Amino acid sequence: MTEGRTRDECLDQANRSLLRSAPVGPPAAFVLALTLGDAVPWSRRLVFVAAVSLVNVFGFVSALFYLRRRRAGGGSSQRWAAPTYGFALGVAWSSIALVGFPSAHHVELRTVIALFIAGVSATNIVSAAGMRSLFWSTQLPLVGIPTVIYLASNERVTRLLGVSMPIYLLVMIVLYLEVNRTVVSEIELKHVNADLIADLTAQQARTDEANLQLREANEALTELAMRDHLTGLANRAAFLERLEAAMSMARRSQHVVGVIYFDVDRFKIVNDSLGHGTGDDLLVGLAQRVQSVLRPNDVLGRLGGDEFVVLLDNLADSYEAVIVAHRIRDALRTPFELGGRAVPVTVSFGVATTLHQGDGAADLLRHADAAQYSAKQGGRDRVEVFDIDLRARVERRLDLERELGDALRTGAIIPWFQPQIDLDTGAVVGAEALARWQHPERGLLGAPEFLPFAEEVGLIVHIDEQVMAQAIRARVALAEAGVDPSFRMWCNISPRQLTRGQPVQRLATFLELVGCDASGIGVEITETGVLVDTEAAARELTVARRLGVRVALDDFGTGHSSLTLLRELPIDEVKIDRSFVRDFVHDPADAAIVAGVTDLAHRLGLAVIAEGVEEAEQETALRALRCERAQGFRYGRPLPLEALFDTLHLARRADDAAVADGLAVADHLAAPAAAALLGDPGAA
Repeated sequence: MTEGRTRDECLDQANRSLLRSAPVGPPAAFVLALTLGDAVPWSRRLVFVAAVSLVNVFGFVSALFYLRRRRAGGGSSQRWAAPTYGFALGVAWSSIALVGFPSAHHVELRTVIALFIAGVSATNIVSAAGMRSLFWSTQLPLVGIPTVIYLASNERVTRLLGVSMPIYLLVMIVLYLEVNRTVVSEIELKHVNADLIADLTAQQARTDEANLQLREANEALTELAMRDHLTGLANRAAFLERLEAAMSMARRSQHVVGVIYFDVDRFKIVNDSLGHGTGDDLLVGLAQRVQSVLRPNDVLGRLGGDEFVVLLDNLADSYEAVIVAHRIRDALRTPFELGGRAVPVTVSFGVATTLHQGDGAADLLRHADAAQYSAKQGGRDRVEVFDIDLRARVERRLDLERELGDALRTGAIIPWFQPQIDLDTGAVVGAEALARWQHPERGLLGAPEFLPFAEEVGLIVHIDEQVMAQAIRARVALAEAGVDPSFRMWCNISPRQLTRGQPVQRLATFLELVGCDASGIGVEITETGVLVDTEAAARELTVARRLGVRVALDDFGTGHSSLTLLRELPIDEVKIDRSFVRDFVHDPADAAIVAGVTDLAHRLGLAVIAEGVEEAEQETALRALRCERAQGFRYGRPLPLEALFDTLHLARRADDAAVADGLAVADHLAAPAAAALLGDPGAA
């Protein structure tokens, strides 16, 4: 668009120049005719003057009409007019050489003609500054015709003039091209600036309009920002603001402020089984029912999900808050009508009051949350009050979270390796890397002692990463010690990591950094874990298999969508949970499950591994079912890497420290992610 406007502006500029220069043409031609004197007959000179005058009149009239049409808003049509005029003008001016040459016996007259033509040529540079077609159409006949005539002369000086004129034209061309570039650039710059100003003006207008709309909607937006979009209740920010104000007043008036923190027990089951829309209806109905039993000055808020809070102001004592919690609990006993069916729900409550000086609004809310967590741990559908003992338990949890974070930073989370056996050959064909915590005071802690807590506080992803990094480095060390290439090191991926942490991308990074072959690594995912987001899990696992990493579905049979997962997930193996393997030799029900899972997996082209194998009878029965691999205490408990070397009968390297150094490197690979979570400002 800018290019088209530039061409139009150049055409406009050329026509304006023609309008100014055309009136000068006839007088100049007449002066030249007088200068030639009697050497050229008047009849020929008058023909020359008439030709120049006629062409200039044509150019003047054409430019005049063009510019009037442009001022009236017309388009820049007839682009051929200016070049046509230029060609006619060049021919008219150069005709003086043709008209005057036969009778021009004096060399000085021929020189005057050449100089006059040179002057007209120089003038054309200005008039055609922005329009190259006008320049070429004028210059070529203007200089070319006299050049041919002069070179045809037998007179030496005349021929020299004929030679000089093309040289002059070449100089004019170089000069013109520079002038043309400058003029066109200035025109383009003018248009760019005009567009910029127009854009800025339009943007300012839009900004002014937007500001007006923002001012008009400010009160509504402020209200929305402080309200939960689903229930219309106060959101977290609004609730904390009201709670802080209530506690400030309470400190001056010496009365008690209480907070009740509650959520629906097993709300995820309602959401998953009846749908999110029904879950939303339940939350709205619950909010309405709770609101109906509160006092007018009590504040009900929704923190998110199914988490609700109640602010109780001007209480006489803490017991009054407990009474309100039980009143809400009783109000929620009646089942909710959802989608034409009666849905009973239970709710767990945590109560905290301003008994402790120095607590802020966030502290009081956290205490109520801790009490509610204690209510769930105690069996759900109950009311728990935050007290001194609970405060101590909360502080212990905070200490444990801090210690676990320190363990991640210092590399105290390490893998131990439990062997996996090929049931046909009895050979150790793999090992599962299991997390252990080398606690400075409590010694070596097994996974059940800290992984559930790590899942609660969000550290499980970084534990998985640290264990995975060390396991990959250990696989490299085993390869260097001569382990069979088919030996596979298995790593666990937590549900949180699988659906949120992009574990496969990090796994690929670890593999590349330490130079480990992906075929020597496998990942295990839990059946219940992938149910959080099956699509996201499928995407991650597909990428893992493309890398060459093998995928196993762990704890198979413990979830409620096992067959669906076998169909939808890109997996290679099924791992039968130890709860079925433990008694399947003696329990017909467990035996049927193990046999059915094994047969189904084989029909789907999947390998089967049984975990929790402890007895020879179990091994014999599994071998009869054609189960490929087994893992359990019968073959070995989890071992440190050094003991795994011995189990595999590998030649221990003399520089055992190199293995430890390798694991330290792996610790370092996982440390930035953990440090970022724990607030280390130097974390990547």
